[in-house]
Amino acid sequence: MIPKEVSSLQHPIVKTFVKLRTVRKFRYEKKQVVIAGIKQISEAPALDILLIRKGTPFSRTAKEIFYVTEEILKKITGLETPEPVAAIVAMPPWRKLEGKKKILALDGIADPGNLGTLLRTALALGWEGAFLTEQCVDPFNEKALRAAKGATFSLPLKMGSVEELLELSKDYQVYVADMEGTPLPNVKPSPKTILILGNEAQGVSEILKNSCPKISIPISQIESLNVAAAGAILMYELCCSTD
Repeated sequence: MIPKEVSSLQHPIVKTFVKLRTVRKFRYEKKQVVIAGIKQISEAPALDILLIRKGTPFSRTAKEIFYVTEEILKKITGLETPEPVAAIVAMPPWRKLEGKKKILALDGIADPGNLGTLLRTALALGWEGAFLTEQCVDPFNEKALRAAKGATFSLPLKMGSVEELLELSKDYQVYVADMEGTPLPNVKPSPKTILILGNEAQGVSEILKNSCPKISIPISQIESLNVAAAGAILMYELCCSTD
């Protein structure tokens, strides 16, 4: 395939990239996501549209390939110093999590950086899936994708209601991260675990807090940890069980 050239910021391809990056409803209607960067695009299983800064030695197959300017890459990525490639890929479908042994559940996480970091950490530590309540920020938000560094496409994800999470939890040892919970050193990891982390300011929903055992990290001198830091500690400790 011989790449075409695009130089106008008003080109329909540019407008599509920008809309996919900035409008959640449009992403889900099209079931497509914008990704950027050589590593993430190199690891992506298939590309619908690939944009390459003219003069960049980069080779990947895609349904459509375009050479573009630095100004176009800045506009479609929203970054002042973008990497020389960007792409549109299919949005991965939600996955079933039943039968997974270690599941991270996120309830109302508002900061996309926290959400992306938690997904990346879960994948790195061997957790097998993540359940996101409908109150969470979109995992395909541009900032969440950057923080996850590809984990969004590798870790099985499911989005649903709190009630669906409770239904899934019936066959698991469930822990809600909460300052008033049982100290982590006193908790024995279970082979089948769901760890629930809540909103940065308000914690988990009342129904979850009242329905599930709580777990806490003993800390001193400060009141609380960032949810991504707390989640990393809890996931590391809770995955140290034997299968």
